[in-house]
Amino acid sequence: MHTIYIISIILISIGITLFLLSFIFEYTRKQNLKKRAIDEYAIIIPARNESKVIKNLLDSIKLQNPNMNNVYVIVEDKKDETVKIVKEYGGNIYVRKNIENRRRKGYALDECLKNILKKKHYDLYFIMDADNILGKNFINEMLKTYKKGYDIATRYRNIKNSSNIISSCSGLTFSFMNTLFNEYNNHMHKSMIISGTGFYISGELVEKLNGYPFHSLTEDYELTLYSTLNNLTTTYNEKAIFYDEQPDSFKVSMKQRTRWVKGYFEARKIYIKEIRRSLDYKDKNYGSKISTVIGVQPLIYLLIGVLLLIVSSLTINDITAFIKTLVVVLLLIYLELAGITYIIIKSEKNKLNLNVSKTKLTLYNPLFLLSYILCLMISIF
Repeated sequence: MHTIYIISIILISIGITLFLLSFIFEYTRKQNLKKRAIDEYAIIIPARNESKVIKNLLDSIKLQNPNMNNVYVIVEDKKDETVKIVKEYGGNIYVRKNIENRRRKGYALDECLKNILKKKHYDLYFIMDADNILGKNFINEMLKTYKKGYDIATRYRNIKNSSNIISSCSGLTFSFMNTLFNEYNNHMHKSMIISGTGFYISGELVEKLNGYPFHSLTEDYELTLYSTLNNLTTTYNEKAIFYDEQPDSFKVSMKQRTRWVKGYFEARKIYIKEIRRSLDYKDKNYGSKISTVIGVQPLIYLLIGVLLLIVSSLTINDITAFIKTLVVVLLLIYLELAGITYIIIKSEKNKLNLNVSKTKLTLYNPLFLLSYILCLMISIF
């Protein structure tokens, strides 16, 4: 048990050290931007069998974009009920031609964009999901950002359906990402974390890539890694708000988050070696690359270290000491996560669309976050 205790302390120390390193190496130069004008933009929406929800999105788009001929909706079958609805709004339908073993969203976007590039040039492309709803002035806010010269911009992702505790906690995950990471990254001129939809990608970049060659389970995170590796200019516009539908059952949420965890490692397998090889202190994006290479390693080391610390307390003669250690460690972790949750809710009280008790959310969200450990175990085994 003494050996296990020493190993646990070493792992916890490594985790803390890596966490501190990600802050120490913050050297990231201010991004060089060139102001630009906008001629035309497009809105791309993958929407297989989404006839029940897409009307709300199209309504929100039309309020800001009356001429809907720049809207492209991707379906897999021309008999899909979604087709009829989109045509009523004056949008374009793209029916996929190559579906076998290519069902992921990245493939759908890639195929559609390749088709558009053959016919037309757009200055930028918005990527949306069919169950999204645009907040007021979403498009204008993002266009302002594009004019400043950014290659990619992400936005404030709000909760569309916060009717129960699961959907609220699920949506709060993105508030964590907005407030704890992207706001901070913006301040430090570091690369943004692109998550889900509601972001734009410049037409110049799409043409350079000849489409959207990001096909992993988490094609958004893959784009994040690509932008970090290639020093693309990225930003976060908190004034551009859109609403995203969240799973309202724990089973569905677990399935979704397990896919994200698997996609995280899948995308890193593609890019992390190249990012590591590209590390250079003179690189203007050095801080972003260091943070990306470190990734979630501190959390993994800390988690394993804490678990081993608990195990080391289990002795044949003193089960009471083990139980006390276990309770204290779990309580400290819970209280820390509850504190962070409270701070996020408090700081974003004027933005978050919450229909559940804030006290209930503060108490339950730590358990929701800890269930990511289960997602990790499922994704590995």
